[in-house]
Amino acid sequence: MLNSAQLNDYFERTKLSSKAIQKIHQIRNSEPERRVFSGPANVACHFASKKMGFTIQAESHGNELPALVGWEFDDHTYEIYDQPQQVKLTYIGKTGRKSTHYSTPDYFLLQEWFAGWVECKTEAELLKSLASGSQRFTRDEGGKWRCPAGEAYAAEHGLQFAVRSSAENNHTFIRNLELLGDYFDEKCLPVSDDEIAEVMFAFQDQAWTDFQSLIEIGLDADVLNKMLADQLLYFDINNDLLVETHRTLIYRDKQAADAYRIHIQSKTNCVSTPSASVKIAIGESFIWDGVPWKILNAGDTAIFVEDAEQTIVTLQRNVLEQLIKDGIVSGLPQELFPEQTLAEDIVREASPREYEEALRRYKNIFPEKESDITARPRTIRLWKLMYRHSVQAYGSGFVGLIPKTHKRGSRERKLDAKVINIMNEVIDGYFLQPGGRSKTSCWGEVELQCIEQGLSVPSEKTFLAEIKRRAANLVQEAREGKKAAYSESEWFWLLDQSTPRHGDRAFEIGHIDHTELDLQFVGSKFGENLNKAWLTVLMDAYTRVILAWVLTFDKPSYRSCMLIIRECVRRHGRIPKTIVVDQGSEFLSLYFDCLIARLESHKKIRPASKPRFGSIIERFFGVNNETFIHNLRGNNVALQNPRSLSKSHDPRALAVWTLPKFSVAFDGYLTRVYHVMEHASLGVSPDRAMAVSLKTSGIRSHMATPYTRDFIIMCLPTTTKGTAKVDSSRGVKINYIYYWSPEFRNPKYANKQVEVRYDPFNMSMAMAWLSDHWVECQSEYVSEFQNRTEKEIKNATQELRTKFKRSSKRRAINAQVIAAYFRDITKTEEGLLAEQRKLESMEAMDLSALKSGITNQFPNAAPLPSTSMWDNITTRIIGEFTL
Repeated sequence: MLNSAQLNDYFERTKLSSKAIQKIHQIRNSEPERRVFSGPANVACHFASKKMGFTIQAESHGNELPALVGWEFDDHTYEIYDQPQQVKLTYIGKTGRKSTHYSTPDYFLLQEWFAGWVECKTEAELLKSLASGSQRFTRDEGGKWRCPAGEAYAAEHGLQFAVRSSAENNHTFIRNLELLGDYFDEKCLPVSDDEIAEVMFAFQDQAWTDFQSLIEIGLDADVLNKMLADQLLYFDINNDLLVETHRTLIYRDKQAADAYRIHIQSKTNCVSTPSASVKIAIGESFIWDGVPWKILNAGDTAIFVEDAEQTIVTLQRNVLEQLIKDGIVSGLPQELFPEQTLAEDIVREASPREYEEALRRYKNIFPEKESDITARPRTIRLWKLMYRHSVQAYGSGFVGLIPKTHKRGSRERKLDAKVINIMNEVIDGYFLQPGGRSKTSCWGEVELQCIEQGLSVPSEKTFLAEIKRRAANLVQEAREGKKAAYSESEWFWLLDQSTPRHGDRAFEIGHIDHTELDLQFVGSKFGENLNKAWLTVLMDAYTRVILAWVLTFDKPSYRSCMLIIRECVRRHGRIPKTIVVDQGSEFLSLYFDCLIARLESHKKIRPASKPRFGSIIERFFGVNNETFIHNLRGNNVALQNPRSLSKSHDPRALAVWTLPKFSVAFDGYLTRVYHVMEHASLGVSPDRAMAVSLKTSGIRSHMATPYTRDFIIMCLPTTTKGTAKVDSSRGVKINYIYYWSPEFRNPKYANKQVEVRYDPFNMSMAMAWLSDHWVECQSEYVSEFQNRTEKEIKNATQELRTKFKRSSKRRAINAQVIAAYFRDITKTEEGLLAEQRKLESMEAMDLSALKSGITNQFPNAAPLPSTSMWDNITTRIIGEFTL
């Protein structure tokens, strides 16, 4: 982002008018006009821009987000503003009338050669608008999209207006930028001379080699990536994916890269494939801007065309004819050997029985032994003739021996066309309606109409077969709505080089979600039932590793989200570059957005009612239930059929698990079972996938987030009210506990409402904002809390708060009750053993990091007790995992 001096220099250099400068200042000082949201067909994103120092919205991760990434790393793009103030557009609409309305462009840019608004649209949207007859978006002679109405508005202010099509996205270039982005950061130190010499020694006898070979000889991926970012090494950033380490070539210097490019170009066959002329007729196909289209119907004035994604667009005949004349639309390339295509079609369409018969004929023509001859001489002569004709026609004699029995017979329907029309009318008018009639009732309606018209009545089986001709998801959508039909809809298939939905490396994409555990919990002291707990999980999408998890009795809130981020940093020293969440209110809070932005990560919001967008974490919840939760005493499986539930088998009566015991067991399940099992989608265990990814993509230690006091304060949640009143004698009351700081003695804070933060993991301390700084406050019972680990305090607080919530008489929890909880616990033999283990492993426990303020950037999970339920595991197959 430009400072004042740089901005003034930019104005002088670009010769902008005073009116343009005034408009730029107005946009720079205003907030985004609107907030973007995810819809049924888009995933909204919040991009943490280092260039701008704040988050920038992107309405789609497939169109606007790639544009943002490109601008972020473009040295000639200085400032980016999303959703700027509305502009007034006046143009001829699709009805032929003048249309005037206000529109919010996607971005406002300050670039070296451009200053103005940018509207991002998909190529399909632009083509559809052009085909409708609207003049909002047009195409110039060079094929570039323009918005005349936007350009006219921009010209009034001395600025520019541009339309950016999704066809401009080079997804290979974008993915490479995202992979190397951390190495452009100023925190990444330059590589040393010794490291450069070590890398160059690997190129001693060769000018280029693949990336994987450099990794295998022991070179550090961080060093290689930094040298690529600084152009000390070279690769084709526009065409080669750096994540494809076995295929991507790394060049010693720019001269080697140029030499290899010229070498490849000299070997390229320059014979171009001629293109066929475009014929405007039903079934004909053509190429429009690199996209194949098929003509569905050709009328006198309108042409209906369809692309590969089944998007139907209407074109005026004169518009299409002009596009053909200008060369913008061309015919499909003619095959140099069309007979080969015909031969491949015949072989591909043949059935197994036809293959068997063709092989039998071939053996009769060219027998290896006398027993192979099973046909008459006359038949063999006929087959030889067919073989010779096929060689001349298709270049392959075997094709002529394939019988085309699957094409025999009539393909016409046997039913009367009028009967078919009646069935379809009844299906559309009665069956495919919200709350529509049953199939039997609809068949009865078909019977009545056929009898009335004197037609033969189709059988019920025939009518049901007619219904099955319709797509299952469309039938369910018509009868029950889009949400119900979602399970029957087609899966998302990755068909291009856009960013994979699970990323290219570890810590690139992470999913956060919550689930209510299917397990009944009891209190540690009296064994009272505490019902179910909530589990919040952060999963790495690329490796399926559970990066962090938080267990609480409270329903999901922004506090859970901030705690899971804090826990991930404590364990790994970082969070994923992109966090994917759903549209729950807890993920839309200002606190959570600020925390993600401070950590320089992006947030993606998946569409509502689209669980497949988070399928990997939903699948983990299912596996966790099947392989772990449902095998524990007190699980809720029996409650799924309450009518057949006996009192003696009620999970609420059988519950034995406490929150502390379950935390240890669940951690053991993750570290000793889930993370070491072979994952069906990966082919290796999550731990192995993580290790390999960090080795090939780099550890990126310069991007680590230190687990310091300032970071902890940034992650601390506040109370529902957000503030607390200062009592000069007792301090501030937060969650039923008084906290004190000597600074409260200052009279200027007496009876004043101050912002407060509390630590759900350590109730012995809290933070209060006094004018210009955060002050640490201690609990009134700090001595009792200091004798306990943070985990014990956390679990005790969760249990007691839940217990008193269930009470009909709302009772305030206070610090004295919590402290007494520890004093009154009976030290059983098992409890003494657990206490001894705790003291022995105190330094290795996660909580020690909070007291010392020091943590490893990539620590292993905390060790389990010496004896645990995971010591003896029997290997067996469950679902998609191997135990």
